[in-house]
Amino acid sequence: MIADVAGYSRMMERDEEGTHARMREIRAQVTDPAIHRRGGRIVRTAGDGMLVEFASAVEALSCAVEIQREMAARNRGLAPDSRVDFRIGINIGDIIIDGADIAGDGVNLAARLEALAEPGGIALSRAVREQVRQVVGVTLNDAGRHRVKNISEPIQVYTVALEGRPRPAVRAKRWSPSRIAALALIAAVAVAAGALLWTYLQTREDAPRQSLAVLPFGNLSRQTEGEALAERLTIELTTALSKVSGMHVIARTTAARYAGPKVDAASAGRALNVRYAVEGAVVAAGDRVRVLAHLVRTDTGAQLWSETFDVARGDDGPVPLELIGRLADTLRTQVRAAELKRLDDDGAPDAYALALRARMQMPHTETVEQIRAVARLYEEALQRDASHVPALAGLAYANAVLADRIHDETERAALLRRADELSARAVALDANDAESWGIRSAVLQHAHKFGAAFEAAERGLQLNPYYSELHGQRGLLLINAGRAEDALASIDRAIRLNPVSDAVGVHLNMRCRALLYLGRYAEAIDACQRATTSAADWPDYMLLTAAYAMSGDAARAAMARAELLRREPRFSIRWVRALSGEPAPRAAEQREQHLFAGLRKAGIPD
Repeated sequence: MIADVAGYSRMMERDEEGTHARMREIRAQVTDPAIHRRGGRIVRTAGDGMLVEFASAVEALSCAVEIQREMAARNRGLAPDSRVDFRIGINIGDIIIDGADIAGDGVNLAARLEALAEPGGIALSRAVREQVRQVVGVTLNDAGRHRVKNISEPIQVYTVALEGRPRPAVRAKRWSPSRIAALALIAAVAVAAGALLWTYLQTREDAPRQSLAVLPFGNLSRQTEGEALAERLTIELTTALSKVSGMHVIARTTAARYAGPKVDAASAGRALNVRYAVEGAVVAAGDRVRVLAHLVRTDTGAQLWSETFDVARGDDGPVPLELIGRLADTLRTQVRAAELKRLDDDGAPDAYALALRARMQMPHTETVEQIRAVARLYEEALQRDASHVPALAGLAYANAVLADRIHDETERAALLRRADELSARAVALDANDAESWGIRSAVLQHAHKFGAAFEAAERGLQLNPYYSELHGQRGLLLINAGRAEDALASIDRAIRLNPVSDAVGVHLNMRCRALLYLGRYAEAIDACQRATTSAADWPDYMLLTAAYAMSGDAARAAMARAELLRREPRFSIRWVRALSGEPAPRAAEQREQHLFAGLRKAGIPD
């Protein structure tokens, strides 16, 4: 890859000192950082050019594109004689290694290509074009066959049109032998020497939906342990995100190439052909870990989200479970929100867009009409694609939740039957989708099929052990199995995985129930009170009424009972017994001894 400054001699003649200063600045701010980010090695420099070796054609071309884009931005608005324009040639071929230097036909052909490139342009050989069809928003144009000095056969040349605009990038001018000799000495040649291409890069528009790369986290600690902690965090976060339904995550070993403080996250993400990139740093201080994390949209470079996490180290390994869970859950939500914004800008929605919009709205529904509106979005998505798994699973869950809010028993039964059919079809179409298994478990639990629901939850957690909502669901099923102590461990794990998630109120309600069934009334009251601060509903006040009554606090039990009946006027012990189904014998005994006894004590009718 040869980078020669067009008109360099003229610039030096006019202002030697100023030209030297500009070239030093361009090297420091443009060319050298771009080469470093792409893993290139500067073999030698001479005046206005440099010879650079890369491990792959992708890296060489991506570097050239980055340099030319940056130089175009710098030149914008300048007079023609004040511009600094590079010509770049790239070839793949045999080379001779001479210590730190390289030479040979591969280098010579790259020099010829550079001589054919227009100022601000890039010229490629056929060998490069065969390996790199498209790179990061550029178009490759056939510039025909050209005869060049010291090569017997004409060479096929391809040029690069940045931002998709075709432009002539070869000059039909013959160069003197002295000019060619000079180019061989001073040209900057990027040679991808026989490396195999690891993947085809495509244009930004072709990057997969919800695609993401976790770039290596940096270490801001003084302690050497910070390096190991940063590496472990990168590994575990990549693993956790790769298990999120619908997320396309670049392998850690591939993303590891973009390490270091000078790496530009947006450029790295574009090179990896993803829509989003995560970057950050770790500070290890005693018994605490602080992580700074950012989410970047790679096509624009915009920072979509940034947060600092400060957590205590636990007994669950060098990276606290809470940290991985919160990061993974937050990034899942942020990426989906960013995808929704893209879709809003794209016009007519497809099944993916409709299902994603419904999925993002569902946690914020409170009324029956709001849930029906979400269900209609899912129905519309399925009209466009009857096999769209997120829409099938999402509609199943919406129907199951609706069934809990509907007074008409016939309609309730119909909703649960449809939820069962939809969720079964979702897991049949994609047996590796953890969220679909979580919804399948919830639907079966609503239908009082507790054993099958537990199996579905276990299957989902095997696929994604970081899925906090499913740990909570598992806890609820353990309560219904009469295993309240085991349920507490599962529910506490759900809360630890993300103590600030939308589902934390539900998890606290489950925790309250488990503690109530164990007769630990003061702890149950604390959990219920915390649950009521997050989208409180009648089940929170049902448990709170019983816990207060069983602890002997009649006044607060009466207040909780009043709020319970205000929120659900139909409430009675018989009504809630029919709604929740018949649990395992041990759970039925615990329910009678602690929940129903407490409700009767507070004055709730049978």
